[in-house]
Amino acid sequence: MMIVLQALVALHLLFAAAFVGSNIFLDFLLTPRLDLISPGQAARLGDKLGTDFAILNWIALGGLPLSGLTLLWQTGTLDQLLTLDFYDGGYGVGLAIMMTIWLSLVVTATILTFYLRPRVVVKLPYDASRQDVENSRLDAVKYAKYMRWLARYNAIASSTALMIGGVLRWGGFTLG
Repeated sequence: MMIVLQALVALHLLFAAAFVGSNIFLDFLLTPRLDLISPGQAARLGDKLGTDFAILNWIALGGLPLSGLTLLWQTGTLDQLLTLDFYDGGYGVGLAIMMTIWLSLVVTATILTFYLRPRVVVKLPYDASRQDVENSRLDAVKYAKYMRWLARYNAIASSTALMIGGVLRWGGFTLG
């Protein structure tokens, strides 16, 4: 039983580390450096890496609740999530904050993946006019700005959730 719990904790931490690490890398390291290469190369690199990061982030966002809920089930505490008394204690408050952050990350990932990204990565036909190209570029710049804001939110919010997870490891918040 103990090895199963340790494996679930390790898997949960792996999903959290993958999400936090990829978002910090993307927002604070890669994106600012894209200005150092030509716009065409930056767009191509952003397109290819963007797909990889989206897949990685969705796997992590799906794995977190699966591993977390399985861990709670294995420890026999899953049913406590459904009682209001659970959220009166410091552990329940911390877990509720983490679940809220996770839900917000799913919302931002949905917006990034299915709304903004297709508007930034535009495939124009070969016979596109100069005006079509310019309009597409202007739209891409506008939507890229929103992508940067949401990516920054993802990096900060997921780091916060990770720190709250560290607090939960030691019993949760002290409520006075």
